[in-house]
Amino acid sequence: MSRCFKIFYLVAFIFLISLSACDIINPSEQTPSFIAVDTLKLKTNGFEQGSKKHAITDCWVYVNNKLIGVFEVPFKVPVLESGMQEIQIEPGIKNSGSDSKREIYPLMKGWYVTKNLSEGAVLTLEPEFEYRNVIFDLIEDFEDIGIEFETSLNSDTTIQIISGNEAQEGKSMYFALDNERRKFECLTSKLYEIPKTGRVFLEISFKGNGHFNFGVFSVENVGTGLSEVRKNVYTFKPRDTWTTIYIDLNYHVINAKGKQFRLFFTCVRPEDASTEKTEIFIDNIKLTYLLTQ
Repeated sequence: MSRCFKIFYLVAFIFLISLSACDIINPSEQTPSFIAVDTLKLKTNGFEQGSKKHAITDCWVYVNNKLIGVFEVPFKVPVLESGMQEIQIEPGIKNSGSDSKREIYPLMKGWYVTKNLSEGAVLTLEPEFEYRNVIFDLIEDFEDIGIEFETSLNSDTTIQIISGNEAQEGKSMYFALDNERRKFECLTSKLYEIPKTGRVFLEISFKGNGHFNFGVFSVENVGTGLSEVRKNVYTFKPRDTWTTIYIDLNYHVINAKGKQFRLFFTCVRPEDASTEKTEIFIDNIKLTYLLTQ
């Protein structure tokens, strides 16, 4: 064999070895499929579970029982799976409206589906969540003639029921404060007995140009008899548009000395208020809990 052919075969051999080494160092990457979610829905049975308005902001995504991640809607995420796959999506919330307290909402079921994932393709899903077998102690959407709230002696303004463009849907509760009437307080006309074993939330929609507060009166033994002890729970900040949040009441229920509670809302117009009126709108209040063993 001539020297030229020996050199040719040597170069070809080195070239083939280098290609094999490249495949080992840089193996071909798997093409992912994608899961996308743009919108979420809540399914309710109407009268018994109230409005379909919700504040599910996140999805906890599982494929074949493996957590892919937690994603704020809308999203599109890569998945290194293909073919028919079991997909599970759990509803995620901001507990008490806090960005730092994101969790799976324990009062709603996860959404399950089996779908085909194709490499490079986008599978768009529209999860529709439902409540678990939870207890609704209060559903107030202000649609009926009578409502569950009444003003207290501490209030110098009244509750109004409004409809039209300013209402969230149908009718909503409204109150206004000005420099003549600076205090508002309303409370439920009845007491609610809430067990200490479970998860309990107040779901509520609101908007307004001022701060206002939510709390509970806890029926407790004080001195020689029973008394309703005021406990402040949450302060709402101004919102230009309707906002729904889930307020976690577990701490206040578990640490109360009694089991009966009355809900209240208060608002005090500040002396240096820059607006002509402080206006607050409230709708779709749900007091609900899930019992645990």
